Parts: sequence; C-alpha cells; structure tokens
Amino acid sequence: MERRAVAAWAAIALAGLVAALTVLVAVRPADPPLLGAADRWWRDVVLAWPGWAEAASRGLKAVGSGAVMVPLRLLVGALLLVRRRHRALGAWILAWAAADAITAGLKPAIARMRPDGTEATAFPSGHAKSAAQVAVGLALLAPRRWRTAAWALALGWVAAMALSRTVLDEHWLSDVVAGSALGAACALGAWAALAAGREATTPRGAGGGAPPRGPWRDPSPAPGPSP
Repeated sequence: MERRAVAAWAAIALAGLVAALTVLVAVRPADPPLLGAADRWWRDVVLAWPGWAEAASRGLKAVGSGAVMVPLRLLVGALLLVRRRHRALGAWILAWAAADAITAGLKPAIARMRPDGTEATAFPSGHAKSAAQVAVGLALLAPRRWRTAAWALALGWVAAMALSRTVLDEHWLSDVVAGSALGAACALGAWAALAAGREATTPRGAGGGAPPRGPWRDPSPAPGPSP
C-alpha cells in the first residue's frame, strides 16, 4: 500500500477515535461513560510518581507551549517556502490551522474541568495536539534514509508530552489521547490530501507512465539546456 493511502487510512482511523472520545466526554464530562474509571485510575498512578517526574513534566510543558511551538511552526514554514516545497508548506499550514481550530472549538463546547479543578478547558489537550501535529508533520517531511528514526522520535515525543500533562494533573488520560490523535490526524490527513491532489492534477508522461514519485515535491521540471 502506498504511503498516501496509509496516511489517509490512518487519518480516518484517528479522526474516528477523536470523534468517539468527544461523544463520550460530551455525554458526561465529569465522569464519561467507558472512560471515567480509566481516567481516575491513571490519575492515581501518575500522582504517586517521584518528584523528578513532575520536574521533567514542567520542562516539557514549557517546550510544548505556544511560545515555542508557534515560532517553530513558522520556522518550518519559512524553510519550506525558501526551498519551494509549496505542497509541503500547504500541508503544514493546513494541519496547523485545522488542529488549532478544532481544539479551540471543542474546549469551550465540552467545558470539561481539569483534574486539578482550575479550568473547564481540559478536553482535548492543546499541548498533546500541538506535539502530535508538529512531530508527525516533521516525520512526514523526513528524507527516506531518516524516516525510521524520525518516526521513532515523533512517537516518543508525542507519548512524553501526553504523559507529562497527566503527571502535572492538568489533564485526564482521555484528554491527552484525544489531543494526540487529533494532531496526528490533521498532519496525516493534510499530507494525504495534498499528495492525492497532485496525483489527480499532474499530467502523465508522454509515454503513459506515472508522474515522478515524491508527493512533497512540486511537479515543475528543473530547467535545462534547450535541445
């Protein structure tokens, strides 16, 4: 199965997970059916962890904040623009905008109280969403030779950020699962959509073959000498 198809199906599956979690939490935010017991159990587990786990989680919270994530996203976008990777840039912006817009709509609509009782903005986790959108987006941009390492780092970063939010008692387990799935779904869906768009709009070669591989590259041929 081609990478575009894998990305599309993964995005659909993750979006379905987000939808299911959203419905369950919306039914009863304080104690969602099928989720409440797991949320409370996980909270009891992580709150018993040693002090170094909390210190590390506070560091991850700072790195995952908008003060870091927004400039990082802008930097990646600028580099893609300079390198004329226009489709990659479009996918990057689309994933960023979609993930942030959905999160901004769900937080007040669900109005779930954080486990520490400070705010009713727990669902979904914004930190987890941003970590997943950025990490998965960067993994999709990685060259083939670095792809395995990029995905390993991306998954590790997403898991660490999600875990840190529960260690600080600022999110329930279902909040961070939903946020991570949302960010990843947006990154994968944007990549798959633009890759499929290129395949549909790029003409086939004169010999009837498929267009050149590499969905992140623009189809414009490199200039060369006239025959």
